[in-house]
Amino acid sequence: MPWEASSGLLSVGGTWLYAARMPVALHQQMAYVATEDRLLAFDTTYAESKSITPGAEPLTPLTRNNRNYAAPPVVTQGPSPLVLAPFVTRQAGVGTQAPRTSTELVAADAATGKLAWRTSVPVPDWTKDVSGRLAVSVVGTAGNVAVFTITHEDVVYAASTSYAVDLTTHRVLWSRDMLKASAIAGGVVVGEERKFPTDDYSTAVGYDLASGAERWRGEELYAVDMQPAGPNLVFLTARSKSDYRLTYRRFLDPATGAVKQNGLPPGGPRCDHDGAAAVVCFGGDHVVGFDATTGATLWQLPDNAAGRIAPQVTSVWHGRVYAKTGNGTVALDARTGADMPTQPGIAPDLVNGYTGIAIDSSGDNLMAYQTAER
Repeated sequence: MPWEASSGLLSVGGTWLYAARMPVALHQQMAYVATEDRLLAFDTTYAESKSITPGAEPLTPLTRNNRNYAAPPVVTQGPSPLVLAPFVTRQAGVGTQAPRTSTELVAADAATGKLAWRTSVPVPDWTKDVSGRLAVSVVGTAGNVAVFTITHEDVVYAASTSYAVDLTTHRVLWSRDMLKASAIAGGVVVGEERKFPTDDYSTAVGYDLASGAERWRGEELYAVDMQPAGPNLVFLTARSKSDYRLTYRRFLDPATGAVKQNGLPPGGPRCDHDGAAAVVCFGGDHVVGFDATTGATLWQLPDNAAGRIAPQVTSVWHGRVYAKTGNGTVALDARTGADMPTQPGIAPDLVNGYTGIAIDSSGDNLMAYQTAER
């Protein structure tokens, strides 16, 4: 894989650094690698790549061995899928027009890797009060609308603005300051919202994807974190505003904000939908499988009674959980947690029906492997 896919993201021992997420999306045999200054289209069959850059100058070019802070690009659904990647750019001054900072959303044809279009959006006013890195990410897409978010976070100042963009006209349908969107499901954009950038508390909210109208609003909480968990669930972790020792772990209905399951067992901080009927949460010493519709607990590891340990999960896809143990790579049934009879050759960190991507045996590089279904 191109060096940009793992630059500054792997430890000396060949594991992903804490909170690191591979900046890659797969579409058939193509692997799309995002950086803060370019989008690479890498053909895993022929090991050929092409680069797409924003029209304006990126604020933070990536050089080799520096950390790649870019979020993974997102592939749209439908007959002519696009790959979307956002950038923070600087527009040069022209005449009496002063230089300005913008966000630029780049779309590439997912099948060919060729540029489809670019659109530029001015950054929000709150960015004038911050220094350091501005993070941009595409939250997701549904129908003909994509949502992306620009964020700045430090210990005393956390601000975000989320934008809904029409993928045909390339125009902003609506935007909302202080909203950090995290998922799209059921025609609703779900995220956390603060009253002020210096506020210690935030609220889980849902806004209509098409209009931006508020659909629901939860209670104010501390240390809110929200993750997508498939089309029917959002995973919320937070602490009580009145008692920081009281921790909430909940599945919410993204359409209404209603709690589908409260007091979830340990199994995080990451939750992945398998693309079928299960959500698997993993991290630390626990792995837990949930029903993707109801949020009901299906299984969990470790299981001391059965003498089973919790493996190190790397990815979840189409009813399979790929993982590593001291005994080698394993695959589990995502609905039951049972060991599957055929041991996978690798434990991919990202996989589809064409390609699996995993850290090589040296621990220094990412490799692309052909899947058995290809």
